[in-house]
Amino acid sequence: MIKHFFKIFFTSVIFITVILSVSALGYILFVDKDIVIGIINTESSQNPESLEFYESSTFDYNTPVGKAAKGLKRFNVLVVGLEGPRTDTMMVLSYDMENKKADLISVPRDTYYPRNGHDSPDSKKINSVYAQEGIESLVSSIQELMGIPLEKYVIVDYKAVVSCVDMLGGVEVNVPLHMVYSDPYDDPPLYIDIPEGNQLLDGEQSLKFLRYRKGYPNQDLGRIEAQQQFIKAAVKKALGLKLPALIKEAFSHIETNVRVTDILSLAGDMAGFSTDNINSNIMPGTETPLEGLSFYIPDGDAIKTMVNEIYGITSSEQVQNTGTN
Repeated sequence: MIKHFFKIFFTSVIFITVILSVSALGYILFVDKDIVIGIINTESSQNPESLEFYESSTFDYNTPVGKAAKGLKRFNVLVVGLEGPRTDTMMVLSYDMENKKADLISVPRDTYYPRNGHDSPDSKKINSVYAQEGIESLVSSIQELMGIPLEKYVIVDYKAVVSCVDMLGGVEVNVPLHMVYSDPYDDPPLYIDIPEGNQLLDGEQSLKFLRYRKGYPNQDLGRIEAQQQFIKAAVKKALGLKLPALIKEAFSHIETNVRVTDILSLAGDMAGFSTDNINSNIMPGTETPLEGLSFYIPDGDAIKTMVNEIYGITSSEQVQNTGTN
């Protein structure tokens, strides 16, 4: 269902908010002993002890990006929301711990990603990897697709969404058009009527805002743009609140291989972070009909350019590094 897009939006908000607040984390981990942080899959993390928590044990650090990454403290995590057995939404949160800048990179669910042994058209979409091979294979696939070190992930249960937004007292967004839509056959039935303009949306309204797509000329990409607006607004609002209750509610619905000690390390590095330093991206590509389905064909050169900009790699450095491999 379209509603699952909202899981990814607020997971990113919660994750950024958590690692921003040293005092809130201290309260939760050392004062509030009843905190439940969902499922932390420490055994699934492949990182040897010699690696920093923001490094990937499966990434080739002899690449230009790898060489740049070795000189940076940049933490990448894949945030996913599920629609049944498939990942309906995927986003890479990349945080530069030294310069206190964050990049949110949305990966469209229809991204073309053919794999050996999976020949049906729908199996060639990136959103089928999780159902067929699991979360770690999905993380590895996006690491390969984007060419960045990636080993950590966060999965969230959408049931936390409405209550967390209401805990924020709503989120203010600029609704780009009068959103009117109904689907009495949906489960539950869906009725959307949100006026155009600046609106303070409560949890239920926010869910409807992010379920809506019919009025966008580019539908899924339009929803991604709405997602990015919503994330920035929600993060900005969350940073002005006392966080323990909000985090406690959200974290009971999270599955992750990010350890508590990693979050504490991040929290120290994120002191002084500003929401003005969040840059939103969509993985470059083109929507194309193929094999009877609509695919999003990734643009390898444009992805490389985007990643080089994120890692501060100039054209001359790329040529020099490539020549020394």
